[in-house]
Amino acid sequence: MAVYETTIDVRTDDLGRSGHVNNAKFVAYTDLARDRYLAERHGVGLADLSHAVVHLEIDYEGQLRSLSPITVGVDVADIGETSFTLTYEVRDGDRVAATLTTVAVVLDDENESTALPESLREGLGADREAAGRSA
Repeated sequence: MAVYETTIDVRTDDLGRSGHVNNAKFVAYTDLARDRYLAERHGVGLADLSHAVVHLEIDYEGQLRSLSPITVGVDVADIGETSFTLTYEVRDGDRVAATLTTVAVVLDDENESTALPESLREGLGADREAAGRSA
């Protein structure tokens, strides 16, 4: 079980002409899951932390073909000086549709990388330990 899970509604326009969720929408789902995770678990809203995804990996394991809500699980994989790595599992019920990894870098007012805020570092570390990963 992930340290954080959120439910996301699949919208009609998420489905492509082929009748399944467009691959790019999986990225949007993880963006939303990351924002919710940071806000709900760590009190860090969009105005509180400027960050940019600098690396993204996706492994598609199955198609999403319905408008049923999906679940996105979030775990902390790594914590760097200026970055944090999250892993995601996109599920339709019990079936995994995709696994993703993002590396996000924290940015200062000049859009340069900067150190993670200590409170966020501690919170991410606690979540990583809760998931059974060593620090």
